[in-house]
Order: sequence, then C-alpha cells, then structure tokens
Amino acid sequence: MKILVPVKNLLSWLEVVNAWADEIYFGVVSDDWEGSHGFKSILNRRDGRLANISSYKDGKKLVDYARSKGCEAYLTLNNSPVIVDVERIKKEIEASIAMWPDALIVKDIFIADLIREIDQDIPIHCSSLNQVINAQGIQFWRERYGITRMIFPRNIAVNEIRSLCAQFPDLEFEIFIKNDWCYNSDGVCSSLHLEGLKNGVPYVCNREAKYVTKDVDFQAAYVDLYRKTLDCKVCMLSQLTDIPNLVSLKIVGREKSLDIILKDLKFVQKSLEYLQVAESTSEFMDFTINLHTKLIHRDCGHKGCEVYKEYYKK
Repeated sequence: MKILVPVKNLLSWLEVVNAWADEIYFGVVSDDWEGSHGFKSILNRRDGRLANISSYKDGKKLVDYARSKGCEAYLTLNNSPVIVDVERIKKEIEASIAMWPDALIVKDIFIADLIREIDQDIPIHCSSLNQVINAQGIQFWRERYGITRMIFPRNIAVNEIRSLCAQFPDLEFEIFIKNDWCYNSDGVCSSLHLEGLKNGVPYVCNREAKYVTKDVDFQAAYVDLYRKTLDCKVCMLSQLTDIPNLVSLKIVGREKSLDIILKDLKFVQKSLEYLQVAESTSEFMDFTINLHTKLIHRDCGHKGCEVYKEYYKK
C-alpha cells in the first residue's frame, strides 16, 4: 500500500518527499485570486494562511520535485465555490491543470464538469467529502467523470470496503488512516443526535453522551473529545492489505506542524513493515499500540477505539 501525506506549505514539502512519502496532496490558494475577490479559499478547503501553496509557480516546483523522487503529487480542488464567477474559476482550473499534477481531488460536480470541459484526460480522484458509500455513487463518478480513484469517507466499515472494492476491481480506492477523529463528520452528522435517528440510521453519531451535558460548555467539551479521540485505524490494516485495489492510506492534517506530519508518516511506515512479519493480529496490534506511544508521544486511544472494540476485543 502507498502512504499519502499532506504538504502544508513550501517549508515542508522537501522534508515530506524526502521522508519517502509515496504520494502527497496539497492545495493552491493563489494570491492572484485573492487580489480579485478579497478572500483566499475558492477551490480548496483550507485557508491560505494555514495550509496551502500561494502560487501555481510554486505548485509546479512541488510537483516536479516530487515526481523526480518517484512520489506522486495530487492537487486538491475539493471545495464548493461560494461565488459564481465561472470564467475566473475556469482560469484557476486551467492554472491547476497546467502544473500537471498526477491527479485532481474533486468534491463539487460543478467543478468536475468544468474540469472535463477543459481537459478530458487529467486524472480525477473523487473526494471523501462526496460521502460516496454505495456502488451507484461510484458508478456515477466513474461513468460521468472517468475517475481513477475513489476516496472512501470516514464512515465506512470493513465489510463495505471489501464489497465496494470487489465490485470495481479496475478502480483504485483510498482510505483515511491517521488523525481521522470522527467518522460521522461531513455529510452524515445528524447535528441534533436525535434518539429516533440513532436506532434507524447506522451512521448517526452515538457519542453525544461523552460531550453534551447540562453542566459542561458544549464547545469546550467537544474540543476535549477531539483531543482524546484522534483515531488512527492502523489496527484495521490487517483486514485490508489483501484487497489489491485498495492502494492508498491517507494521513489527514495539512494544517498540522511538520514534525507531527513526519511522525505520522514514520508511524504508518513502521506499522506496515511490521504487518508483513507479525504472526497474529494481536501481535500486530500490540506493536502498533506501543509504537504509537513512542513515535507520536501520545498513548494510543485503543481503549476508546471503535475499530479496536468492534473487530478484535468483543
């Protein structure tokens, strides 16, 4: 399996590529766009101050260097535009394609339509933000846009991954593997956590008892939950490595500091290496739990981990 690593900015891309990332992903929030519209984010889900390259010229340098090291570079166009300046958006897409990244990561079908209007051949990866969790959705994206990879959302179970990968053996798939703290985010969080929904809808969050009380400020408790549940899902790998078209493990967190990103990369690399020699699932799990503590300098959250409890410790 390949490991896909976020690139935060030009200060970090050399380090990430040189640390033997197999793939990288990054965004461009161009200064040129900001000059025209007064704000940065238009095709990318990160503000330029936090985690983006600020010019297509610098983006091209990043793509070229990654390719020289055998590392593939993907550009994120995974936002839904809040304004309709079609000609301007087309110019941004044309500039993105001109860098010749190995693929564009796309969320909005309006953006996908514009990409295919401009270029019929550049590879497109369907973003996890589309919440595609069924074969019909995958088929739509494959037939309409010719996607080369489907990125599974957070709320996906092992049996669903296996089933969908088997139904599309000629399509690449990607899963989140690190810093994926809540698999009920994006389009499947109920917001109100209604009791009736929890019984009938399999993807509605069941965690509200942990952070919503009459005596605790919701936002403060929510942040505390976030810090305690940075799930990595590495324990799940022993069930997935035999799926030939599940090709990539995505480390989440473009906004994180470089040292954290590099530690995450090393953690996943070492875990994959050990998986090849471990004699049992429990041996692999014990290794990763200890490795997480040593490399990430934080105890593994396996005691509250859904993957750990659901698949191994019933």
